[in-house]
Amino acid sequence: MKCKSVNLLEKLSLWDETMQIYRDSFPEWEREDELTLLKNLKSGQYKIFVSLCDAEVIGFYILDISKQLHYTLFSFLAVKESYRDEGIGSKLCLESIEFFQKNDAVKYLLIEAEPRQAQLYKKLGFQSLEIDYRVPKFDSDESVTMDLLCMSKAKKLPKNNLKKIVEDIFTRGYTLSKSDIRVIKQLERI
Repeated sequence: MKCKSVNLLEKLSLWDETMQIYRDSFPEWEREDELTLLKNLKSGQYKIFVSLCDAEVIGFYILDISKQLHYTLFSFLAVKESYRDEGIGSKLCLESIEFFQKNDAVKYLLIEAEPRQAQLYKKLGFQSLEIDYRVPKFDSDESVTMDLLCMSKAKKLPKNNLKKIVEDIFTRGYTLSKSDIRVIKQLERI
Protein backbone atom coordinates (compact mmCIF):
# COMPACT_ATOMS: atom_id res chain seq x y z
CA MET A 1 0.00 0.00 0.00
CA LYS A 2 1.48 3.32 -1.10
CA CYS A 3 0.69 6.20 1.28
CA LYS A 4 1.42 9.91 1.32
CA SER A 5 0.42 12.94 3.36
CA VAL A 6 -1.56 15.59 1.50
CA ASN A 7 -2.46 19.13 2.51
CA LEU A 8 -6.26 19.11 2.21
CA LEU A 9 -6.31 22.74 1.07
CA GLU A 10 -4.39 21.65 -2.03
CA LYS A 11 -6.77 18.74 -2.71
CA LEU A 12 -10.26 19.80 -1.62
CA SER A 13 -11.75 16.96 -3.68
CA LEU A 14 -10.88 14.79 -0.63
CA TRP A 15 -13.06 16.90 1.69
CA ASP A 16 -16.15 14.65 1.78
CA GLU A 17 -14.12 11.48 2.38
CA THR A 18 -12.19 13.22 5.17
CA MET A 19 -15.36 14.55 6.80
CA GLN A 20 -16.88 11.07 6.79
CA ILE A 21 -13.95 9.83 8.90
CA TYR A 22 -14.42 12.90 11.12
CA ARG A 23 -18.12 12.11 11.67
CA ASP A 24 -17.40 8.41 12.25
CA SER A 25 -14.58 9.09 14.74
CA PHE A 26 -15.88 11.81 17.04
CA PRO A 27 -19.12 12.16 19.00
CA GLU A 28 -21.29 15.10 18.04
CA TRP A 29 -20.42 17.08 21.19
CA GLU A 30 -16.74 16.97 20.22
CA ARG A 31 -17.15 17.91 16.54
CA GLU A 32 -16.72 21.43 15.32
CA ASP A 33 -19.16 22.47 12.61
CA GLU A 34 -17.85 21.29 9.22
CA LEU A 35 -18.47 24.66 7.51
CA THR A 36 -16.38 26.30 10.25
CA LEU A 37 -13.62 23.75 9.62
CA LEU A 38 -13.68 24.60 5.92
CA LYS A 39 -13.70 28.36 6.58
CA ASN A 40 -10.75 28.05 8.98
CA LEU A 41 -8.88 25.84 6.49
CA LYS A 42 -9.34 28.38 3.70
CA SER A 43 -8.35 31.31 5.96
CA GLY A 44 -5.10 29.60 6.98
CA GLN A 45 -6.04 29.28 10.66
CA TYR A 46 -6.23 25.51 10.20
CA LYS A 47 -3.93 23.13 8.43
CA ILE A 48 -5.55 19.79 7.66
CA PHE A 49 -3.37 16.94 6.45
CA VAL A 50 -4.80 13.67 5.18
CA SER A 51 -3.14 10.29 4.86
CA LEU A 52 -3.87 9.10 1.34
CA CYS A 53 -3.19 5.42 0.62
CA ASP A 54 -3.83 4.02 -2.85
CA ALA A 55 -6.19 6.97 -3.55
CA GLU A 56 -8.17 6.36 -0.32
CA VAL A 57 -8.24 8.76 2.65
CA ILE A 58 -7.45 6.63 5.71
CA GLY A 59 -6.80 9.33 8.29
CA PHE A 60 -6.25 13.01 8.95
CA TYR A 61 -5.19 15.56 11.54
CA ILE A 62 -6.00 19.21 12.09
CA LEU A 63 -3.63 21.88 13.39
CA ASP A 64 -5.13 25.13 14.72
CA ILE A 65 -2.41 27.75 14.40
CA SER A 66 -2.25 30.92 16.50
CA LYS A 67 0.45 33.15 15.06
CA GLN A 68 -0.25 35.86 17.63
CA LEU A 69 0.38 33.63 20.67
CA HIS A 70 2.97 31.37 18.94
CA TYR A 71 1.21 28.07 19.54
CA THR A 72 -0.47 25.34 17.55
CA LEU A 73 -3.28 23.19 18.91
CA PHE A 74 -3.23 19.66 17.54
CA SER A 75 -7.04 19.64 17.38
CA PHE A 76 -8.16 16.40 15.81
CA LEU A 77 -6.56 13.12 14.77
CA ALA A 78 -8.61 10.30 13.29
CA VAL A 79 -7.96 7.09 11.41
CA LYS A 80 -10.56 5.16 9.45
CA GLU A 81 -11.80 2.29 11.62
CA SER A 82 -10.60 -0.45 9.25
CA TYR A 83 -7.03 0.94 9.44
CA ARG A 84 -6.74 1.42 13.21
CA ASP A 85 -4.05 -0.34 15.27
CA GLU A 86 -1.61 -0.23 12.34
CA GLY A 87 0.46 2.71 13.63
CA ILE A 88 -1.14 5.25 11.29
CA GLY A 89 -2.25 7.51 14.16
CA SER A 90 1.28 7.56 15.57
CA LYS A 91 2.67 8.35 12.11
CA LEU A 92 0.24 11.25 11.69
CA CYS A 93 1.12 12.55 15.15
CA LEU A 94 4.83 12.39 14.31
CA GLU A 95 4.10 14.40 11.14
CA SER A 96 2.46 17.11 13.25
CA ILE A 97 5.50 17.17 15.55
CA GLU A 98 7.75 17.54 12.52
CA PHE A 99 5.59 20.46 11.29
CA PHE A 100 5.95 22.05 14.75
CA GLN A 101 9.72 21.55 14.87
CA LYS A 102 10.20 23.13 11.43
CA ASN A 103 7.98 26.15 12.17
CA ASP A 104 10.14 28.73 13.95
CA ALA A 105 7.15 30.99 14.72
CA VAL A 106 5.48 28.32 16.88
CA LYS A 107 6.88 27.80 20.40
CA TYR A 108 4.26 25.40 21.77
CA LEU A 109 2.37 22.43 20.36
CA LEU A 110 -0.62 21.58 22.54
CA ILE A 111 -3.14 18.78 22.49
CA GLU A 112 -6.31 18.03 24.44
CA ALA A 113 -6.66 14.30 25.07
CA GLU A 114 -8.65 11.72 26.95
CA PRO A 115 -6.49 9.64 29.34
CA ARG A 116 -5.99 6.70 26.96
CA GLN A 117 -4.83 8.93 24.10
CA ALA A 118 -2.74 11.03 26.49
CA GLN A 119 -0.54 7.98 27.14
CA LEU A 120 0.28 7.75 23.41
CA TYR A 121 1.11 11.46 23.22
CA LYS A 122 3.35 11.23 26.29
CA LYS A 123 5.31 8.42 24.59
CA LEU A 124 5.80 10.76 21.62
CA GLY A 125 7.26 13.52 23.79
CA PHE A 126 4.29 15.58 25.01
CA GLN A 127 4.19 16.51 28.68
CA SER A 128 1.04 16.85 30.76
CA LEU A 129 0.49 20.36 32.05
CA GLU A 130 -1.04 18.83 35.20
CA ILE A 131 -4.01 21.20 35.43
CA ASP A 132 -7.71 20.54 35.94
CA TYR A 133 -8.67 21.03 32.29
CA ARG A 134 -12.26 20.88 31.06
CA VAL A 135 -13.02 21.00 27.35
CA PRO A 136 -16.25 22.76 26.32
CA LYS A 137 -18.73 20.69 24.37
CA PHE A 138 -19.65 22.09 20.95
CA ASP A 139 -23.33 21.09 21.27
CA SER A 140 -24.15 22.21 24.84
CA ASP A 141 -22.97 24.35 27.74
CA GLU A 142 -21.31 21.38 29.43
CA SER A 143 -17.62 20.49 29.64
CA VAL A 144 -15.58 17.27 29.69
CA THR A 145 -12.40 16.67 31.70
CA MET A 146 -9.35 15.99 29.52
CA ASP A 147 -5.59 16.22 29.79
CA LEU A 148 -3.88 19.24 28.27
CA LEU A 149 -0.45 18.26 27.01
CA CYS A 150 2.34 20.37 25.56
CA MET A 151 5.50 20.03 23.56
CA SER A 152 7.64 23.12 23.96
CA LYS A 153 10.67 24.67 22.31
CA ALA A 154 11.12 26.74 25.47
CA LYS A 155 12.08 25.21 28.80
CA LYS A 156 8.62 25.68 30.28
CA LEU A 157 5.29 27.20 29.35
CA PRO A 158 4.90 30.14 31.78
CA LYS A 159 1.60 30.23 33.67
CA ASN A 160 0.69 33.67 32.29
CA ASN A 161 1.25 32.45 28.70
CA LEU A 162 -0.76 29.30 29.42
CA LYS A 163 -3.71 31.40 30.60
CA LYS A 164 -3.60 33.49 27.41
CA ILE A 165 -3.39 30.36 25.26
CA VAL A 166 -6.26 28.59 27.05
CA GLU A 167 -8.39 31.73 26.81
CA ASP A 168 -7.62 31.83 23.08
CA ILE A 169 -8.47 28.14 22.63
CA PHE A 170 -11.80 28.66 24.38
CA THR A 171 -12.75 31.95 22.69
CA ARG A 172 -11.33 31.50 19.21
CA GLY A 173 -11.43 27.72 18.96
CA TYR A 174 -14.62 26.90 20.86
CA THR A 175 -16.16 30.32 20.02
CA LEU A 176 -17.07 31.10 23.63
CA SER A 177 -17.23 34.67 24.90
CA LYS A 178 -14.70 35.77 27.52
CA SER A 179 -17.62 36.13 29.93
CA ASP A 180 -18.71 32.48 29.50
CA ILE A 181 -18.53 30.76 32.88
CA ARG A 182 -16.51 27.88 31.36
CA VAL A 183 -13.78 30.33 30.28
CA ILE A 184 -13.76 32.10 33.65
CA LYS A 185 -13.67 28.85 35.66
CA GLN A 186 -10.96 27.29 33.47
CA LEU A 187 -8.70 30.32 33.86
CA GLU A 188 -9.21 30.14 37.64
CA ARG A 189 -8.05 26.50 37.60
CA ILE A 190 -4.68 27.35 36.06
